[in-house]
Amino acid sequence: MPSFKVLKGTGRANVSRFSFETFDLESSRECGLKSSEASSPPEDSAEAAAKNPLDELEELVRLRLLEAERRAEELEREAYQKGYEQGQRDGYAFGASAVEKVRERLDTLATSLEQMHQQVLREYRHWLLEAALTLSRHLLTAAVGINPKVLESLVDHILEQMDRSQAITIVLHPNDRDLLEKHGVLERWLSPPPLGQSPFRVTVDSSIQRGGCRVESALQEIDALVETRLENLREVLFSHAS
Repeated sequence: MPSFKVLKGTGRANVSRFSFETFDLESSRECGLKSSEASSPPEDSAEAAAKNPLDELEELVRLRLLEAERRAEELEREAYQKGYEQGQRDGYAFGASAVEKVRERLDTLATSLEQMHQQVLREYRHWLLEAALTLSRHLLTAAVGINPKVLESLVDHILEQMDRSQAITIVLHPNDRDLLEKHGVLERWLSPPPLGQSPFRVTVDSSIQRGGCRVESALQEIDALVETRLENLREVLFSHAS
């Protein structure tokens, strides 16, 4: 007995007979190829489908990064060159300014030194002259003690200015007299004078400083003492220094 129950049924349906058709292998192959060609996409579409959008994005990003890096290097080089050139200009300007300041300071210093030189001369000229005169006195005294020609030349020059028709007396320091006598100068002076000239006479005075003398006659008197000669020199020097 069947295990199912028919609830609703129909009459006998038209039934057709089933049978296998004849299968042609060549036709089947052609149909398969046509079906494959129809179902496969075009070659270009396949290649386009094969490309990954993420790969294209990655390549684009890489190219942009390379371009940005190249541009950054260019900007860095430009900035360095501009900075170098600006540094040169600033350095030259700073150096020129420093040189100008140094020149101004040197000019100021030179002016002050010149003024100081004049001031020193004004303040110390008298002292310098007195020191020079004092030194001259000592040098003259020392020279007379070594070389009698110093005093001999002085007396000969004075005698040329004297009136030789009058008797002449020469007053010397005792040591100067001995020195002149030792070197034969007195012998020449005291020898008989030429016709028409009066004889010489030599006396001594210990108050006279060595290197000086007095020459006297009835008509003339010449003071050639060291003090007198230095005083005359002082007056000349101080008159030019004022």
